[in-house]
Amino acid sequence: MGIQVEVLGAQKLADIRRAMEKLADSSLRAELLESIGAVAESQTRRRISDEKESPGGIAWQKWSAGYAKTRHGNQSLLQGNGDLLDSVTYVVERDKVHVGTPLEHGRVHQEGFAGNVSVSAHQRLIKQAFGRVLKHPVWQTVKAHSRMMNIPQREWLGLSSSNSDELLHVIGDFWKEVLP
Repeated sequence: MGIQVEVLGAQKLADIRRAMEKLADSSLRAELLESIGAVAESQTRRRISDEKESPGGIAWQKWSAGYAKTRHGNQSLLQGNGDLLDSVTYVVERDKVHVGTPLEHGRVHQEGFAGNVSVSAHQRLIKQAFGRVLKHPVWQTVKAHSRMMNIPQREWLGLSSSNSDELLHVIGDFWKEVLP
């Protein structure tokens, strides 16, 4: 097995040489990875805010009836106060792009969790009691305690087939602009 290259003319040879040099240019590779990261981050944010399903197309499990009663109008699955959505970021490291969050509960939602959790003593602002909004919120000291948690898996990281297609177009468009 071998490779055969037929070059007709000095101009064609010069074009091939320039293309090979561009393909080997690490700054172009870094630029491409930045583009891939930005698009993948956007896709992940869209999954959380709009799509509400795993990359494989499986709809996320709804809140339990009891938990749903504690939520207010602008909250939805994986979007209580917007912390997870706001924390989604990408990092380019060598020849890889990582998309994720530094928040611990990101992993809990990605993988699911069932178990006992220790909660340290803390202050909490109480805004409603017995189903009614308080006129004057009250700070309350909460003692250290443990509680049982059962959070279903709601996979939010990864690439769906349409995400992959979009990224392939980004890569193709990038090289079309760069190569002669």
